[in-house]
Amino acid sequence: MFQKTLGFRIFFWSFLLVIGFFAFFPQLWMISTSLKPATEMFSFSFFKYFDFSNLKRVLSDRTFLTYLRNGIVVAVASSVCSTVVSVLAGYSFSKFRFKGRKTVMALIMVSQAFPQGLLLLSLYPMMQKVGMLDTLPSIILAYIAFTLPVGTWTLKAYFDQVPQSLMEAARVDGSSEWRTMFQIIIPLAVPGMMTIAIYSFVWAWNDLLYALTLISSTANRTLASGMVFTFTGEGGNDWIGMMAASVIASIPVAAIFVFLQRYFIAGLTAGAVKG
Repeated sequence: MFQKTLGFRIFFWSFLLVIGFFAFFPQLWMISTSLKPATEMFSFSFFKYFDFSNLKRVLSDRTFLTYLRNGIVVAVASSVCSTVVSVLAGYSFSKFRFKGRKTVMALIMVSQAFPQGLLLLSLYPMMQKVGMLDTLPSIILAYIAFTLPVGTWTLKAYFDQVPQSLMEAARVDGSSEWRTMFQIIIPLAVPGMMTIAIYSFVWAWNDLLYALTLISSTANRTLASGMVFTFTGEGGNDWIGMMAASVIASIPVAAIFVFLQRYFIAGLTAGAVKG
């Protein structure tokens, strides 16, 4: 049996501290910098100042609030749509047998092998041809297309664990396929659904490449791309403003993980058992 010796404990906690430093120090430095006055921007001081004027300045900027609103709309819409489509696709692949099923599943998996930039090269002319460039639906559809394969395979693995006898018992009791799906099977997959919803939201919230390419007008920019154009430029960079905006932008994601982390962890562990 493996023994946790003193040397192992020292190595474990040292390794944990190093990883924790690289994981959390940049966030703490970002918060500290956002609270500094402009004259102390490059000073090596850690939570020495608590000046909230930078946060107030960013929140009073109507352009930034437009970016924030667009980011929330895009992230929520992408998350909801990706989750709904992934549930339907994952359920059908898991519980039904039809011609071409394995081929479609293989194609969905292979689509994940292509890098983001390569997919964007095909999405851009498609959006241009149908007149959807510089619109919020264009990036919503792009985010759905990118997160759907992960969501479909994750929820398929989740539905695979639901015993077939449960569905057969529901049919014996006179339950229709739709009722069995929505009232019996899907409620059991809530952790998996929450995992996909969080994954899709975070992806859409943090994306920069697609937002910069598919959106060109100020009125339709999302948060990540809008921050680039607002706080950086040829005339200079507003680093404190960028840090303050980054703190505000991190609040929704942090809140989601704080309140929904148990669903996220349960969904990941349950969906990873079978493939």
